[in-house]
Formats: sequence, structure tokens, C-alpha cells
Amino acid sequence: MAGDYTEVFERFGLPPQESIYPYAPVFTGRIDGLRVAVKRTHDAEAMGRWVRRLKELGLPVVTPVAGPYEIGDDRWVAYPWVEGRGYDGSARDVAAAGELLGRLHAAGTEEGLKDFEWPDHDAESVQGDIDGLAPYTSRFDGPLREFMTTTLPAIRDARLPVAEVSMDFKAVNLVYTAEGPVLVDPDNGERAPRLLDLALAALLFHNDLDGEPARVFTAAEWAVFRDAYLRHVELTGEERELWPTALLYMMLEWGVWTAINGEWHLDRHAHFLRDLLAVDLERYPL
Repeated sequence: MAGDYTEVFERFGLPPQESIYPYAPVFTGRIDGLRVAVKRTHDAEAMGRWVRRLKELGLPVVTPVAGPYEIGDDRWVAYPWVEGRGYDGSARDVAAAGELLGRLHAAGTEEGLKDFEWPDHDAESVQGDIDGLAPYTSRFDGPLREFMTTTLPAIRDARLPVAEVSMDFKAVNLVYTAEGPVLVDPDNGERAPRLLDLALAALLFHNDLDGEPARVFTAAEWAVFRDAYLRHVELTGEERELWPTALLYMMLEWGVWTAINGEWHLDRHAHFLRDLLAVDLERYPL
């Protein structure tokens, strides 16, 4: 990954190195004998309060051991390195992930993380999305044009229950230990409708994996994930009613962005993206 991170290495006492993650700068080394992962974060003080609160509640999430330090235009922290394995695609791993997301949502919210920002697309940006998808599909042309007048207000104006959520809950951000999965990348966290975070996981949990499965959740995998999640969260009637709209919302926002900016030149990623763009959202009932 291109970039001069000399100041980061010097501040954390790390040797110069390439990022261990292809999509963002993440570096590893030792601080006082402890192996760490050093990465950027946003809203650093609030993020630190959130993950420490989760830790106090017994939730498996990394908390900073050094930083935040302001370096250039970014804030950087060091998290402890978590020894374990990656997601293996088994029903056991799917259930454990659903369980963890449910526990995270059940933790609720305290004032701290920034509030979710609702989008405000103009005709030019909508056309840009339609044009960006044109090489792959036209099935979302109509929904994208109707997003601001139909899908967005249905979710935004419902005042759905909010929680402090990761907004990036996917397999590559979990490390599986003997005790279960640990969330090792909480840094996209926001205070947002929990239903959107659940919809995001339904669609993009397998995104960015370097191995299998190179596809979205099957109906069976979703049922395992959902049932584990619902052991910890009792969704409201309005949330259940708006679930199809929440799925469409996240497809049109996060899914479309992922497809337009995806690495189609890599076979594994192209296979996932094709599956994402073709998925029938009714596959994921509550």
C-alpha cells in the first residue's frame, strides 16, 4: 500500500514495513513486549470509550493499548494482537458471529460515538451510481432513482431503535479464538439504527475474504446467523415490518458502493460481487 508512514513507525516504535491488510494501512510490531496491530481510527476518544465499555460488559473486542496519536491528518491507535484463526465458513462460525452481533446490539448505547449521517444524494450522484453499475447490472436503476423519495424516508423517519454498532461487521474483522470470535476492527463504529447494522451483516458478511466462501450468505447460513442474533435482541414490530426496506437501503447504499469500487479483476472478489448484485433479498427473512 502506497504512502509514507515513517512518522507512524517512529511514534509506535515499529520497524518500517508493508501493510498487513490490502485495503487500509495496518502495521504490526511490539510495544513493551506485547504484539500489537497499529491502525487508523476515527472519533478516537469516543471510540476508546465505546470499546472499553464493551470490554467491561464482557464483550470480546479489542481496546487500545497505545494512542490515539495525531499523525498528519489521522488518529492512530495500537490494539493488542489477537491470536486465533480466521472464519472457516462453518455453521458453528456463522452462529458464533450472529451471537456476537446480538450481544453487541444488546449493549445498547451511551452518548459517545457520532450519530449516523443520513445521505443526501442529488440527481448527478444517483446517475453516477447507475453508470457505475452499468457494466454489471441495471436491476437497481429504478430503486436508485427512488431512494431519496421512498427508501430513505421510510427508514430515517421511523426513528428505529439505535445502538452503538460497528457498521462493518463482517468475517474479515473477526478473529476466532477458543472462546469464540473477537471483533478486531471496531473503528467504523457509529450510533445508528441497529436494523441497518444487521442488514449490512446479512449482505456483506463474506465481503473481502481472501478464501471461501466467495458469495453472500445462503438462506441456510442466514437462518443460523439470524437465530443466534435473535437470542440476544428482541426486535420491535416496526423493525420487523421495515426489515425488507432496511435490506434494500443497505443494498442501495453499501452494496452498490461495494460493487462499484470492488476489485473485479480478482476472481474471488468478482464472484462475490456478482452474487451480491444478483441476490434476492427475500432470501433473508426475519
